[in-house]
Amino acid sequence: MTNPLIFDTDGGIDDAQALVMLLAHGLRPMAVTTVFGNVTLANASRNMRAVLALCEATDIPVIAGADRPLAQPIIHATHVHGEDGLAGAPIPDDLPPLDPRHGVQFIADTLADAVEAGTKVDLLMIGPLTNLALALRLKPGIEAGIGMLTIMGGTIYGRGNTTPAAEFNIYADPEAADIVLRADIPTRIVPWEPCTTHTISGEEMDAIYAGYTDDALGAFNKAIADQTRAVSLRFGGCDEFRFVDPFAAAVVLDDSLIQTTVEASSAVVLAPGLTRGMTLVDPSGRLETPPVTFIETGDIARLTEIQTAAVRWRP
Repeated sequence: MTNPLIFDTDGGIDDAQALVMLLAHGLRPMAVTTVFGNVTLANASRNMRAVLALCEATDIPVIAGADRPLAQPIIHATHVHGEDGLAGAPIPDDLPPLDPRHGVQFIADTLADAVEAGTKVDLLMIGPLTNLALALRLKPGIEAGIGMLTIMGGTIYGRGNTTPAAEFNIYADPEAADIVLRADIPTRIVPWEPCTTHTISGEEMDAIYAGYTDDALGAFNKAIADQTRAVSLRFGGCDEFRFVDPFAAAVVLDDSLIQTTVEASSAVVLAPGLTRGMTLVDPSGRLETPPVTFIETGDIARLTEIQTAAVRWRP
């Protein structure tokens, strides 16, 4: 990967895991932009600054963006991520300052500069898509500055985690997601369903972490991984680690791990009712929106290898 990367996040447990994974494998985002979602915008921004502090990467700016969706009441996922978004995992007391710029303006300006220079910027977006939707409205035409947009969100078969039909990141701001999916942007999506089938057992996780929990970063990594496992058990699953946001981060690091995909036009259901927030997946193209790539399966051995290296990495 050669393009600069903007990492856009709503600051929860798996978001933190994804950022550690990127840094562990030498991919330093040009900026981290934050958005409401799993937790409030303020907590999302705090959490990502904490990760950067633990990873000794405080020169990477954290820039707060949208604090609410475009058209509906705000929702959060603190029942999954805890009130602070990290389930109380230990973080440093001394955090780097928040960048004073606005995340939406930063994305818009960065992409506009890329268009003018004839270059590209990649985006990894693992929260609601509000920041990009607002940037596209603010400066029309900036989509030409995007090399690849990688999203964790939506569903491929309509089996949601927030409603029976909708995944959280899309349901949190369906209007924003629809704007993004209708834009002419090279896009690949890690939807919810493969996140439930690409897993590491609790026993395997214990082996991965053994001997790597005695320092500050290791204790943090272990705490948020334990919360991931606890959430799986609480919602009727087994003791396992699900690749959610780290799946999308791993795809950015090594897209050769992608095994099967569906190329389809896509849009988001915006009408009230049972299917609001559902991502429509239309391989026939009748939606007449630009095609995107939905990832169905990946190489679990490679995902596990990337995750293991991230857990055992130290700056």
